[in-house]
Amino acid sequence: MPRKKKLTEKLADQIFELISDGKTIRETFEIITNYTWQSFRKELINNDDLMSRYIKSKELAIDLKLSELEDKRKDLEAKIENGVVDPKSAQNLVNLYKIITAHNQWSASKLSAKRYGKQAETLTLKGDKEQPLSISWSK
Repeated sequence: MPRKKKLTEKLADQIFELISDGKTIRETFEIITNYTWQSFRKELINNDDLMSRYIKSKELAIDLKLSELEDKRKDLEAKIENGVVDPKSAQNLVNLYKIITAHNQWSASKLSAKRYGKQAETLTLKGDKEQPLSISWSK
């Protein structure tokens, strides 16, 4: 049986770069053929620094996906305004982008709830008998 390949810093950097570029885990380990997801998962569980880097890579991937969606939305908007896309197929594309956007927002809220979740925007009301009512909005 061949010897199990160790996770080197260079290999970890390569994996995190692919994940940051929006590759799924399956896609990443189809490209990285000399190491497996199962081995990497064990390393993540046992190493807090590695897990932190993994989470940051996933957050970067979400930022990239949201940015790509914004670019696609602007492109579609321009095509509709210029009459390049007929209204019926444009509506289908709009509906498709709504679904993709909702999925990406859900993914983002699971990865970074403080930044993208519903609780990211909170309204706080404070006050008592001796102090005036204070309203603060945090995001």
